[in-house]
Amino acid sequence: MDAKIIEKIKKLLALSQSSNSYEAELAMLKAQELLVKHKLSLKAVKEFTAVNSDIKDNVTQVTFTKAKWKARLAGLIADNFGCYLYFQTDRTHTVVFFGREEDITVCNIVLEYALDCIASATRRLKYQHRSYGFSTKGIENDYALGFIKGLRQKFEEQKKANQAWGLVLVKDQEVTDAFNAKKFTRFINTGTPYQGRADAYAQGLIDGERFSVSDRITRADDSGPLALNSGD
Repeated sequence: MDAKIIEKIKKLLALSQSSNSYEAELAMLKAQELLVKHKLSLKAVKEFTAVNSDIKDNVTQVTFTKAKWKARLAGLIADNFGCYLYFQTDRTHTVVFFGREEDITVCNIVLEYALDCIASATRRLKYQHRSYGFSTKGIENDYALGFIKGLRQKFEEQKKANQAWGLVLVKDQEVTDAFNAKKFTRFINTGTPYQGRADAYAQGLIDGERFSVSDRITRADDSGPLALNSGD
């Protein structure tokens, strides 16, 4: 059996226990599609024990200087998909995920998808404000802060509602030990102040709570645009 397919199905099955009914239904449907496509039984998936994949650094294409909310978003995703996060710094800060290969792949997928959603929503909000002659300053920042809070609340609800979500959350001891062995000489201040755009924040909060990753996990493959970037 293909270990990558098995792990993908397991993650979808964990998501199918979500307290968010839309997320749960979509995840289960996607898991069922993969079971049929690869001629696997649910019993075989549950009993399959994969050899631990390699622990890697995934240097993403996500960078920031002033938009420090990207660091907070990446950190939240890393914490909820079994990985660690750090930054490579030169003129800009680059997001790096650290963990098992399949977990950093999922982190990369979810982060890029979330960033796409935030960018799309803030473009619409800015267009609306410009059409009325209003300032667009702070919209992206505050929408993103709302989105991050909404997504955090969603993850917390999932953890309270079921134990299966723990399959996605756990950092194994080998990953933790490997991360603790790293030597970091500089720490980045990722504080992101709220800029007073209550309407953008409120919309971000709603959208973060509704954010769904199931379809994105299912469609990702090694050759697509969200494939794992080469790490050090």
